[in-house]
Amino acid sequence: MLTTCLAGPTGAREPLDVPAASPPTFTTFTPRDGLSDEIWSTVGQGSDGFVWAGSASSLSRFDGYRWQELADAPGRSLVRDMATDRQGRLWAIFEREGLARFDGKHWQRAGEARFHQRFSTVGEGHTLELWVAHNNGLARLDGDAWVEDPGNSTDRLGRAIAYERTSSIGGESREWLATADRGLWYRRSNDEPWRQYDHPALANLALTDLERVVDRGVESLWVVSYGGGIARLRGDQLRLWRAETGELPTEALYSAIATHDAHGEAQVWVASRAGLLRFRGERMDVFNRRHGLPSDAIRGIKLFRGADGVDALWLATEGGMARATLAASPWHTVSLHGVADNGSFGVLVETGETGKQRLWVGSSRDGLALLEDGAWRYFQEGPGMLAARSVRGLWQIPGDDGRQHLLLSQHGAPLIEISPALEFRRLRVPWPVQPENGASHITAREHDGRMEWWVATSHAGVYRLRDGEWTGYRFLGDQTHAVVHWLLPHTDAQGRDWLWAADSHGIARFDGERWERLNGDLQLPRDGFRSLAVFEQGGRDVLWGSSTHHGVIRLDVQDPLHPRRLPDDALPAPPDPTIYSTLRDSQGRIYVCTNNGVQQLTPRADGGWDERVFRRRDGLVHDECNTNSQFIDRHDRYWVGTLGGLSMYDPNLSLPGHDPRPKPLHLTSLRVAGKDWPLPDADDVRLPAGQRELRIEYSLLTGMRERESLYRSQMIGLETEPGPWTSQRDRTFSQLPPGEYRLRVQARDYAGIDAAPLELGIVVPPRWWQQTWLQALVFALLVILAVTVVSLYNRGLRKRQRQLSREVDERTADLNTANERLTELSYLDPLTGIANRRRLVEAMKDAMLRAFEQDKPLGLIVADVDHFKQYNDRFGHLAGDAALRAIASAMGSAMREQDLVARFGGEEFACLMIDADLATVRRVAERMRLLVEALPPRALGNDSQTLTISAGVVSAIPADGQSPEDLLHIADQALYEAKASGRNRVCTA
Repeated sequence: MLTTCLAGPTGAREPLDVPAASPPTFTTFTPRDGLSDEIWSTVGQGSDGFVWAGSASSLSRFDGYRWQELADAPGRSLVRDMATDRQGRLWAIFEREGLARFDGKHWQRAGEARFHQRFSTVGEGHTLELWVAHNNGLARLDGDAWVEDPGNSTDRLGRAIAYERTSSIGGESREWLATADRGLWYRRSNDEPWRQYDHPALANLALTDLERVVDRGVESLWVVSYGGGIARLRGDQLRLWRAETGELPTEALYSAIATHDAHGEAQVWVASRAGLLRFRGERMDVFNRRHGLPSDAIRGIKLFRGADGVDALWLATEGGMARATLAASPWHTVSLHGVADNGSFGVLVETGETGKQRLWVGSSRDGLALLEDGAWRYFQEGPGMLAARSVRGLWQIPGDDGRQHLLLSQHGAPLIEISPALEFRRLRVPWPVQPENGASHITAREHDGRMEWWVATSHAGVYRLRDGEWTGYRFLGDQTHAVVHWLLPHTDAQGRDWLWAADSHGIARFDGERWERLNGDLQLPRDGFRSLAVFEQGGRDVLWGSSTHHGVIRLDVQDPLHPRRLPDDALPAPPDPTIYSTLRDSQGRIYVCTNNGVQQLTPRADGGWDERVFRRRDGLVHDECNTNSQFIDRHDRYWVGTLGGLSMYDPNLSLPGHDPRPKPLHLTSLRVAGKDWPLPDADDVRLPAGQRELRIEYSLLTGMRERESLYRSQMIGLETEPGPWTSQRDRTFSQLPPGEYRLRVQARDYAGIDAAPLELGIVVPPRWWQQTWLQALVFALLVILAVTVVSLYNRGLRKRQRQLSREVDERTADLNTANERLTELSYLDPLTGIANRRRLVEAMKDAMLRAFEQDKPLGLIVADVDHFKQYNDRFGHLAGDAALRAIASAMGSAMREQDLVARFGGEEFACLMIDADLATVRRVAERMRLLVEALPPRALGNDSQTLTISAGVVSAIPADGQSPEDLLHIADQALYEAKASGRNRVCTA
C-alpha cells in the first residue's frame, strides 16, 4: 500500500480552465548560437526552407541548429526588410546598397543602389504580388524587373512605407498606401490618383506598416505608426489604441502580422520597443523579456509555415532572434506571479464551494494568487489576510472532523488555515515563530484509527498534532540539527504505518515511536534531500529521493526496516543533479523537476524508461523549478512552479507538428583540409589530389524541435553498413584513400518521420606518384636496383667484416648515449611534451620529503578537462590532441618557475608547487582555469567550441609516512566537488 502526494482534489469532474492569454512558446537565439552581437532588424525564408536574418551590417542563415554569417553578403549596411516573391526567390533591402536577390544558391544585387523602405506582399500562391516602397513611391515586381507605379508622379504622397489592398472597407475595393510623413492614402485602382484618408487621428502620422485582417468573415485594415498608436479600420469605423490612454505600453511600433487560431479567430501581432503585442478582439497582451524574449525591442516580425505545417512567428530583436510556434501546445504558461523575485512557491489545485476547481499560487514576495471562474484574485499581507508577503507552501489535508483543510505556510509566521469562504485564520503552533523558521512541509495520515497532522519545519524539527495536542521531535535519529524539507506517510505490504523524512543531512524513518536515520551502508549523499515519494514498481515499494546535488536516489523499501539501494544507472540521468520533486500520474509517467528543466520518464514493458526533457523551448516558462511547487491533478495535468512563474503540462493534448510529411534534408557545410569548400551544384564533389581530410555537415529542417532529430550515415565504398541513429549531424574523414565514394545520410524528425536520404558523391584522386603506370615502372626499377645492390653487397661483405670490430665499439658508445636519451624521454608525455605521471610521482616523493623536513607547505593542483569525451566524439581525436597540447601550454604558462606541470592521465593534469600556501595554489589554479577558458576554438582544433577545466587544490605540510597517492587523493576529492558543483571552477580540499 502506498501513500503519495499525487492525488488530486475530489468532487470536480471538469478540469480547471486555463486563461487563454498564455504567451506563445519562444525559442531564442543569441550570440552563443552563432549570431553576431548587434541589432537584428528583419527575417526572411527561402524556398528551400532556410531562415535568414538581417542585422545592422550582415545576413545570417539558420540551419536549424546554429546561425552562420554570410561571408560574401551583397551589402554591409542595415538590412531593412526581407520578402519572398511568387517564384520563391528571397529579396532583401540593404540601406545603402539597395535591393538584393537570393536564387537558392547565391545572393546578388538587383537594380541601382538607392534607398528603399520595406516590402509589401498582396495575395498568395500564384496570385502573390511583391511591392517595394521607396522615397518616391512604389514599385511592383514583374518577372525580374521592378515596375514603377503610375501614381508615383504626384509630389503630394511623401515617402512611401507600405502597400495593402482591401475589398470592403469604405464599401468598395481599395488600394492603400502608408507614408512616413503624410499619413494614409487610398485609391480604387492604379489608374486613379491617390487620395488622402481624411481622419484627424491619422493626419500626417509617421506610419510604419499596413495589415489586412479578415476575422470570421469581417475585413479590417490595421494601420501601424511610430508615435501615433495603432488604428483599425472596419467598415466606416475607426478604432484607435494610444499609449496616453493606457491601452498601449509604447507607441514605438514597427510592423504587424495577422494569424488565426484553431477556432478561426484572428490575432494581430505587432513588433514594438516594449515587446511583442498581441491583439485578440479588443484585448491586448504584451510579451517581453519576462516571457523569454532576448530583448523587449522587437524590430521585425514575419510569419512562416514550417515543413511540418505549423505556423511560426519569427522575431528580429535588438538582442537576437526568437521563434514562436503557433500551435496548440501541451504546455501552458498559467501565471507569472512572483516573477519579479523568485517565482512561484506553493501550487495547489483544489475544489471550491461551487464544486469547481480553483488554483492557488504563492510567491516569495508577492503574496498569494487565486484563479477561480477564469479570474485572478490576489491576497497580500494585512489584517485578516496574510501574515507576511512570502509563501512557502500550500497543502490540502484531511482533518479528524472529516473535512478537508487548506493550510498555508509563510516565513516567520504561524500556519494559516484558509476556509472555503476565503477567510484566513491563524493557527497556534508549538514551534518558535521566527523570521528564519516556518513550516516547510505538511502531511496527514490515519494511524491507529486517529488522524494525525505532521509538520516539518526549517529549524525546529518535526511536530505531530494528534487528538488536539502537539508532540515535537527536535532531532531525527541523532543529535544533529537539520532542516527538514519533506514528510511522507507510507503503509507497507503488511499494513504497518511508517513516516519518512527528507532533510539537509539525508533520510530518516519513523516507526511510530522513534526516529532513526538511515545508516551509512546505503551510501546516501550527505548534503541532503528535498522531497520523497513511494511508487510501486514490479510489485515492490520503491522510495524515490530527490537529492540536493546527486540526482534521484531510489531505495527498495518493501521491508522498510531493511531498505536496499537500487542501481543509479537504471534510470536516465536527470538534466541537472538538483532535484526538487518526483511525481507520478495515473498512467505511470514520472515527472522529475530539476534546476534545468523537467524530465518525463515513461516506463517501458522491458522495465526500462523512455525519457523526454522539457525546457523553455518546449513551453516551460523557466528551466529552474521551485520547492513545494509541483502538483498533479486528477486529470493527470502536471503543474510546475518555477523561478519564472507557473506552467501546466497536459499530456492529454498532442504535441504540435505531427505532420507525416517528410522534412527537407540539406547539406549545410563542406570543409576540405580545414577550409570552407563550395557546396556542389551537382551530386559529386571532387577533392584536390592529396587532400584526404573532409568534414561534411547536414541538417533536417523541421521548423521546430530540431534537437530531437536523429541522423545516421554510411560512406559507401569505405563502410559496409550505416552507423547508429544519433543526434550528430556531421561526419569527418581524415584519411580517405584515393577512390570514389558515396556518402548516404538518413534523417528522422522528432515524430519519427524519415526524410528522403541525402547522397553525395566524393572523388579522391591519387597523387601523381600513386598512378598505376608509374607504380609499375617504379617496381621494375626497384628489381634492377635490388640485383645491383646484392652484387655490391657481396663485394663489400669482406670489407664490412674488417670494419665490424671497430663499429661494435662505436655502437656500444652510441647505445649508452641512446639509453641516456631514453631515460630522459621516459619522463616526458609524448603528446604534450610536459612531464608525465612517472616524473610527477618521483618529483612528489622528493618534494614531500623536503617539505616534511623543512616544515614547509607543499601545493598540488589536479585539473580535469570538462566534457572532453563529448569533445573528442564530436571533433575527432586530432582535435582532441590539439586541445590537450593547448591546455598543457596554457597551464605551463600559469605556473611559477619552480613548479612542475604534468599530464596525469588522458585529460587530467597536475601541478606540483614547492613552498606554496593555499592562497598561492588557488591563485595559480584560478589563473590556469581562466587561461584555458580563454583559449580560442582554433587553438583547440575546431572552429566553434571552447573548453574549460575543473580543478581541485590542496596545500599542506606532508605528514610522516604520507605518500604521493595520499596527497593526490585529497586533491582529487576537491576536483570531484568542482565537477559536481557545475564544472569550470576551482575547489579547495
